[in-house]
Amino acid sequence: MRGGAPDDLDPLRALIPWHERRAADLGLRLYASFVSPAAILRAFRRDALQARTLAQGLSEEQGRARIRIARFPGIEDSSRDWSVYMTLDHLVMVNTAVMVLIHAICTDHNHGAEIGLEDVRPHDDAGPDRITALEAAVERYTDVVQRLGSLRSRERHPHPWFGPLNARQWHAVAAIHNRTHRAQIEKILRRLRA
Repeated sequence: MRGGAPDDLDPLRALIPWHERRAADLGLRLYASFVSPAAILRAFRRDALQARTLAQGLSEEQGRARIRIARFPGIEDSSRDWSVYMTLDHLVMVNTAVMVLIHAICTDHNHGAEIGLEDVRPHDDAGPDRITALEAAVERYTDVVQRLGSLRSRERHPHPWFGPLNARQWHAVAAIHNRTHRAQIEKILRRLRA
């Protein structure tokens, strides 16, 4: 939008269209409210491990190839030309950061952590080691979430697009995020095989 719309004033919020952010915000809040943390964890694991499995079948050259895909809901324009390994690298960083936030929020620590979008940009040289790194990140995340149980919290931590979120909402973000980037990998693979 032009003419002084909020997206013009805040470059972080301009990364995906405002209507997608609004729909995603509502969807994640409903998801976190009506679906159990255990069911969200199953979805989190399913999509992350599917992303891993998709990457396992690639040669290193294919995994490192940066492929431009069409933008789809939830994907920023700046992430449309990542490689499969870069996408896995991003998932490792985000899932680790969200795990730390959930733990801090649920234990009422005044952690003061600030995680910016620039902190989770993948490395251009990400390689096949990201496959096992993702597996390890998923297992650590699973252990923390299972130990914390219901993910009830008074504390909140701001998300750059959705504002202050509680632990259950951050957990929902992580699951939706894995699903989005698993779909991204599928799109990259279709372009690789075309």
